[in-house]
Amino acid sequence: MRRLLLVGYFGFENLGDELLLISLLNYLNRNLPDIKPLILYSRALPEVYGVDVIPRRRLISGIRMVDGVCFAGGSILQDVTSLRSLLYYLGIILLSIFMKKPVIMVSQGIGPIRSRLGKMLIRILNSVYSISLRDEESLKLLDDLGINKPRRYLGNDLVFFLDLERFKGSSDKKRDVLISVREFSDFREDEFLEAFFRFRNKYNTDMAILVTHRLEDRDISERFAKKLNCDLIFWEDPLSTIHTMSSFRFVISMRLHPLILSALLGIPFLGIIYDPKVRSFISLFPDIYSLDVDSKSEEIEKIISLSWENREMIASSISAFKSTALNMEDTFKPLYDIYDVWPENR
Repeated sequence: MRRLLLVGYFGFENLGDELLLISLLNYLNRNLPDIKPLILYSRALPEVYGVDVIPRRRLISGIRMVDGVCFAGGSILQDVTSLRSLLYYLGIILLSIFMKKPVIMVSQGIGPIRSRLGKMLIRILNSVYSISLRDEESLKLLDDLGINKPRRYLGNDLVFFLDLERFKGSSDKKRDVLISVREFSDFREDEFLEAFFRFRNKYNTDMAILVTHRLEDRDISERFAKKLNCDLIFWEDPLSTIHTMSSFRFVISMRLHPLILSALLGIPFLGIIYDPKVRSFISLFPDIYSLDVDSKSEEIEKIISLSWENREMIASSISAFKSTALNMEDTFKPLYDIYDVWPENR
């Protein structure tokens, strides 16, 4: 039995990161039962999702207890949120290498990295043994930054490999529009609210706001729900959100993972682009509309209306994408590569 420390933004009330973790744990349980995961979590708990947990304050103990370290999806290697966050995760890599523990990365998003210090320190990734990237932009950024020593693979976001059929809602009662927003410096909140008002009045739609990140998105979500006089939805557990989302006809989201869930559930969606990862995902669907965070209300209303009126076309585009093969093998390949550096007799 091998132990693998799973590193990510886990335990911080962010729906997307919890779904990434669940997907990876499901894969390990089904395909690599000889690997026993240990989750680096934000707080001390006996376990989450049936797996042992170690709190972040005991990081060194966690690394000492395992045979390897796995960065498990997400876009934690960026300095737009904060340079300190990037330094923290790069520090985990250095500490792991110093303690002679191999490091791999599965379905990683890289960037944006804008600071001079960040671009210099990111070369620490050349110490990682194997990396799979969730999009072409991340792979290109590794090339641009001179990260060429690890084994590298182009895969998909881990959420694509969740078994959603078990959690979809079975009710025939459908609601109209589910919206997910987040704080962002260039986001024209008033312009979007004005457009949402006009759209709702024009089409007489029922709206609800999903709080995707319960810490970071709560305030702006409450403002939108209050001004639009609509329901505010907090997720109780990550998988319950799948059931909730499946009851809506249309999804508008700034956050990436509600968009991915919409695609997997076959729900027409509209993306609000605040980050390259959202743009990269939407580019997979040539018939799907998108908006920038600094769009004006007239344009916003026009694009939302076009999307709503062309839901069948968007659904067909989603269906065509779902029929193409996702690259599961390369997404999870680092989990197999790590066996190359583990002694056989352990």
